[in-house]
Amino acid sequence: MTVQELHRQEAQHHSGAILRSHGRFARQFEIDGHVLTLGVEPGVRGGLYYLPSTPRWDDGTPVPRDIVTTLQPIIEEVERFWGTWPEFRAVL
Repeated sequence: MTVQELHRQEAQHHSGAILRSHGRFARQFEIDGHVLTLGVEPGVRGGLYYLPSTPRWDDGTPVPRDIVTTLQPIIEEVERFWGTWPEFRAVL
């Protein structure tokens, strides 16, 4: 696992993806200039991420399948780097 802190509450995964806090109830996942804002419910050990069943970038275009399959593992690695243990829930 290679994660690098960029700023407070912002880190870059070795894949190039960036995860950052976006207010109290959201995180932004960014890769290749595309941003996906995800709802997050704060918790004691980490946040509960709400992952859409068919994610779309913030501009409305679909997130490619290869990125969808790596989304959760990348978020987990970054959150563990921050010392937290995220949970995930799929939403329709």
